[in-house]
Amino acid sequence: MVNPGGSSQPPPVGTGSLSWKRCAGCGGKIADRFLLYTMDSYWHSRCLKCSCCQAQLGEIGTSCYTKSGMILCRNDYIRFTRAEDDR
Repeated sequence: MVNPGGSSQPPPVGTGSLSWKRCAGCGGKIADRFLLYTMDSYWHSRCLKCSCCQAQLGEIGTSCYTKSGMILCRNDYIRFTRAEDDR
C-alpha cells in the first residue's frame, strides 16, 4: 500500500525471532500470511478499509489515500478532492 507523503516501506524486522505485529484497525495480532503496511502501521488485509465506502483496500489495488484523517480508496479520494475544489 502506498502512503502519500509518508514512507511506503515497513521498518526492518529483526532476524532470529518471530515478531508479531498488531493491526492498527482491530488491535489483534497479525498471524496472516500477508499483512499491509500504510500510515506507519500494519493492518490485516480485512481491516484496512476505505472510510467512506468500506471497500477492503488490499483487494482493490496497491494504493490508498488519506484526506482529513480518513483512509480512502482512489474513487473516494478523487470525489473528496473535487468537492473541495468546487467550494
